[in-house]
Amino acid sequence: MRTTILCCLYLVASAFVSRESRGADALVHSTAYGFSVAMPDFPKQVDVGVSVTPITFGGPLSGGKTPSCNVQIQNMGWTLATFRTQSLGQFKALGLSLDSETPRKVSGKDALLFVSSGHDLKMLSLAVQVKQSIYLVTCVAAIDQFSHYQKTFDQVVDSFSLD
Repeated sequence: MRTTILCCLYLVASAFVSRESRGADALVHSTAYGFSVAMPDFPKQVDVGVSVTPITFGGPLSGGKTPSCNVQIQNMGWTLATFRTQSLGQFKALGLSLDSETPRKVSGKDALLFVSSGHDLKMLSLAVQVKQSIYLVTCVAAIDQFSHYQKTFDQVVDSFSLD
């Protein structure tokens, strides 16, 4: 979790996923920078105990801080309930607080939306169980910049769906 937090510090949400098509033809489009690029269709990581971050978004540095968004697939063999328990323990161990927790549905599957904060960071995280994996969308910013990116982060989280 600490590694995920540190990695998130270097990324920013400034692009939005376009659903013009799926698979190898799926495009990521940045209106801010004026480009589109095909998302690589790498083989799926399926080994238990191995996580992968298939997509990250980064943007401008402001005041020495950068907000970010990413999608991580955690192949830990956990249920959503186990993920929740583990996450709450990690929050406590890292000195983070859980500001809110909201049950949601994503493509008909149970999901949890967490808002957490600590160490000058605020995070919005959406976790969805897909078979034995947790698909985790995380958006993070410095606490003093979070409100500036809140709408963008909400759009990223709300756009997440499963095939």
